[in-house]
Parts: sequence; C-alpha cells; structure tokens
Amino acid sequence: MRVVRVSSAREFEAEGEIEIGTFVRVGNAISISSEVYQQEDEISKYLGKADVEKLRKFMPDLSEPKTFTKFYVLMNAEGNEPVRMVKIGDQVEVMSRDEIIRIHVQNGEVRMPYLPFLMRKDRDLARTAVSRLMDLIPDHRDLFEMILIEIEYSLLREVDV
Repeated sequence: MRVVRVSSAREFEAEGEIEIGTFVRVGNAISISSEVYQQEDEISKYLGKADVEKLRKFMPDLSEPKTFTKFYVLMNAEGNEPVRMVKIGDQVEVMSRDEIIRIHVQNGEVRMPYLPFLMRKDRDLARTAVSRLMDLIPDHRDLFEMILIEIEYSLLREVDV
C-alpha cells in the first residue's frame, strides 16, 4: 500500500483498505487509519449504469470503484511531533504489536503525545486508539480506562441536556 494523496502535514491517503484504528508506519511517521471510502471514476458519475457497463468494454481502466484509506500522522518514530511530511509514493506498513508497544511505552511509562491532536480531530478515533492500546498493553489498563472516561466526559460536555 502506498501514499497516493497528501492533504496536509498530518493527513494523507493511501489506495487500499485498512481497518479503522490501525497503527501504520510511513517512513519515520507513525500514523493511524481514520476513514475508508470508495471513489468511482469521474465519468461514471454522469452516466447510467448500463452506459458505464458498455463503456467498460472499450475502456477497461474504468474498473470498479477504488478504495482509499485516510490517515492522521500522530508522531515520528522517536515519539515526538512529526517534522517531515509523508510523500506521494511512500510505502505504508502496518505496525506489529511489538512496534506499537515500543513506541507507546518508554522507560515503563505510557507516551501518547498525539492525544490532544487526535481529540480535536476525531474523538471516536481517539477512543478506538486508546481501546486498542488497552488491549495491547494490559499492564497500563487503569490509565487507559481513565483516558477513555475523560474522552466520554468531553463528549458529554458538548451535549445539551
């Protein structure tokens, strides 16, 4: 899977599908998948289904809709703010369990410097990321449960009762 579109310094897309909340590495950047969507070719938006089928016989590149995954860059491999943007064509690699643990637990302490950024962007994704880390790092379950409670509380503050 490769990067096909860069939206900003902390957002990019790759062609293909990865489960939402999956941690990936792109070069030195640690990222998380945030959304999966399909995009049809532009011409198929304006033609009927029968016309598209006829056209596909002559233009095989009008294939089925392409699937893309959006990602947020969380931090660099050292656990700091990302300094280098990902580039189109960079390889997207799913991180192993050990890599995820190593990047999030340093000197026996949990590090999630990206949590405020992720909370501003997508609280549901922040909840998914913390839940995933809680499953991977059961020694720090109490801390992750407190973070999840804070995420829920921040959602409730926005609701008018």
